[in-house]
Amino acid sequence: MRKLLLSAAATMLIAGPASAADLAVKAPPPGAAYIASPWDGLYIGGNLGYGETSFDFPGISLHGNGVVGGFQAGYNKQFGTFVLGLETDFDLTSIKNTTAGVDTKLPWFGTTRTRLGFLVNPALLLYGTGGVAYGRLEESVPGASVKVGGVGWAAGAGVQYALTPQWSIGAEYLHVELDHITSGSDSVKTNTDLGRATLNYKF
Repeated sequence: MRKLLLSAAATMLIAGPASAADLAVKAPPPGAAYIASPWDGLYIGGNLGYGETSFDFPGISLHGNGVVGGFQAGYNKQFGTFVLGLETDFDLTSIKNTTAGVDTKLPWFGTTRTRLGFLVNPALLLYGTGGVAYGRLEESVPGASVKVGGVGWAAGAGVQYALTPQWSIGAEYLHVELDHITSGSDSVKTNTDLGRATLNYKF
């Protein structure tokens, strides 16, 4: 009888901790939910701002200013805290100078630029940008006008903030320099400095 009681007690001592250990085991926690990067992918958007242009003719320089606005589209790829992208835009402007009855205008311009940015935090991007540019110069008097295309370069910098994984807002400074060949070897340069606000939607 004594041996039977000792055996039962020993069995309880061994089985008790094992049972407690079994009860303490919990199911593994679910994996973390996937959070989409607000930067990777294709985006489109609009912009609105203000610009000033220097119209540099041989021997004379004229200055104009006005509103700029248009749209942009691009693609970004995130590499850790860096974001590399390509963007193209097209803007209409009201930039104009009127001297001696002659209107000199930069009615529109466009650019295609690379962008390289650094993430201050997951939602805040600082970037530099540069690439090619094109646009049109117009001179007009009542009843007649001359329109001359131009090509050149653009460079600038900006900041962009992701409100959600799809929507972002930003502010950008851009310098756009164009050469317009008017006749023979004569050319007119337009140098435009502009600031604009942007709103983008990422797919």
